[in-house]
Amino acid sequence: MQARIRAGATIEEIAELTGAPNHRIKRFAGPVLLERSRAAEMAQLAHPVRGDGPMHATLADVVRSALAERGHADTTEWDAFKGADNRWVVRISWSVGKSGNQAHFRFAPGSHGGTATPVDETARTLLDPDARQGLRSIQRTVDEPLRAVPGPVVEGTVEPRPEQPERASQQFPAAAAAGQHGRRHPEMPSWEDVLLGVRGGKNG
Repeated sequence: MQARIRAGATIEEIAELTGAPNHRIKRFAGPVLLERSRAAEMAQLAHPVRGDGPMHATLADVVRSALAERGHADTTEWDAFKGADNRWVVRISWSVGKSGNQAHFRFAPGSHGGTATPVDETARTLLDPDARQGLRSIQRTVDEPLRAVPGPVVEGTVEPRPEQPERASQQFPAAAAAGQHGRRHPEMPSWEDVLLGVRGGKNG
């Protein structure tokens, strides 16, 4: 039971699997959940590892900066569990509207905070400064419409087009064409013509 919880299972999942009541499972889960929480806290101080080596900034700072550049609020939740190789994996979850996002890093405790190596594409994107601005929401629920967010256009999104100026430009040529081929209104004489009497068919 504790091994499953250490591997990331929740109390509710263990209860459904074993049929045991939640209060009984909590007695065994408490120490393991505390261990996972402690590992997640330590992982925030780890240094992310990119292709050129560990970064100077901490994982928490890098994630916070990446989300801020996208205009996302810092709603992150940190959790940790033991993977199949018995090494810690830190899971970072956050929401954007109804969209749920997750990134996973392999956490290796050590001196100066240890290291955090990206496991999935979402985690790698968070560390890539060239790709940060190009993402609005990394995951999206199927039935949720995409929202227009200031920033570059991303594949799969539709940038709203300014239809009013386009319609106005279409109406202007139409009006011009109607003026050329349609019914012409009588031209009003200027004040100079009225005073001099040049309009009206008489001279002096």
